[in-house]
Amino acid sequence: MSYREDFVNALRRRFLPQTHFLLQGTFGGYAVSHTTADEYALTVHCSEATIEDVLEQLGFSRNPIAALKVRMDGNTSEGSWVWRPSLFADEQLHIVLHDLENESGVDVYAHWECSWIRHPYKHYVARGYDAEKGVALARRWLVDGDELECGPGIDYEIDNSLARRASEALWLSYYRLEEAKAAIASKLPFVDGVERPQIIEREGARDSVSPTITGKR
Repeated sequence: MSYREDFVNALRRRFLPQTHFLLQGTFGGYAVSHTTADEYALTVHCSEATIEDVLEQLGFSRNPIAALKVRMDGNTSEGSWVWRPSLFADEQLHIVLHDLENESGVDVYAHWECSWIRHPYKHYVARGYDAEKGVALARRWLVDGDELECGPGIDYEIDNSLARRASEALWLSYYRLEEAKAAIASKLPFVDGVERPQIIEREGARDSVSPTITGKR
């Protein structure tokens, strides 16, 4: 990753959470969105720079204007990549990278969606969003036997463990509990103000996380 690319990622991580509250307060928009457990494609045992080189070789391009993605555990995405059959194609494959926290490697997430170039409104409101198709396509593009496509010697795994599948539900339960405690505390005398909620409930759409959790873990 070049200095310029690293600088762009740092800016996105710093300013998009703040922009999120401005957009949300004006027209219910967002600049931070949720990487869901069903978008998990695979885990690669290499550096972020290495997997990004592989994506570039496969024809993916950087997607710097995408919303900043954050998981329920507070892990904020480090990279956003997109593939389209052509610049003005109707749909695109969006890949999001999350660095592992306690070891070397990267979790790769994916979803299929309307292209923001051709259909900006449909893209923004997640029409045509398909996590299952995105994951299948990402694995087809990236996986070649026991190693990554275009990346000989790079190992990967698809972690279907119960722990991974249960992680999002456990974190959601944790934030629900914290909000319940905060709601009770707010009714007690001599208690300081309550922080912004960590879970954002959206009518007609899946719940998401608040940008206040970005970078906390």
